Amino acid sequence: MTFRKLATAVLLAASMPLAAQAENFTTAAEVRPILETIKDKWIAIRVEGDEDYVFFTPIVSWRCGVQAVQFGFNDEPPTRSLDMAECHTEFSNPNVMVDGDPIPLVTAPANTVETVTIRMMYDDGSLSESVIPRKQVLIP
Repeated sequence: MTFRKLATAVLLAASMPLAAQAENFTTAAEVRPILETIKDKWIAIRVEGDEDYVFFTPIVSWRCGVQAVQFGFNDEPPTRSLDMAECHTEFSNPNVMVDGDPIPLVTAPANTVETVTIRMMYDDGSLSESVIPRKQVLIP
């Protein structure tokens, strides 16, 4: 399976149930309760060849209402920015992913990501942070 096919399959599988419910979820007040409920599953990690794939699909699926996401691996502070698509308000489901949107995936050398620290800023300026251990989100 090619990288693009794998990434697309994971993105679609993870976002389809969420997308059906996300028709009006475009503000921090609407998405914060959902994202905080799944805080310990904001990411998934899978080893593919010689890389760790870190998927941010749950966050991107509810990105409308999120202003910025920063992350760091292991002991790094969360200073790397996650590239996310804009909220597509022209569609009935503004959280939809369209061709050309960034794939919510970051790579690292295989078996090197032990924890991921994520800091999320909502569009109302509030912050949320989570430290997620690899073993909790590893996809076989």
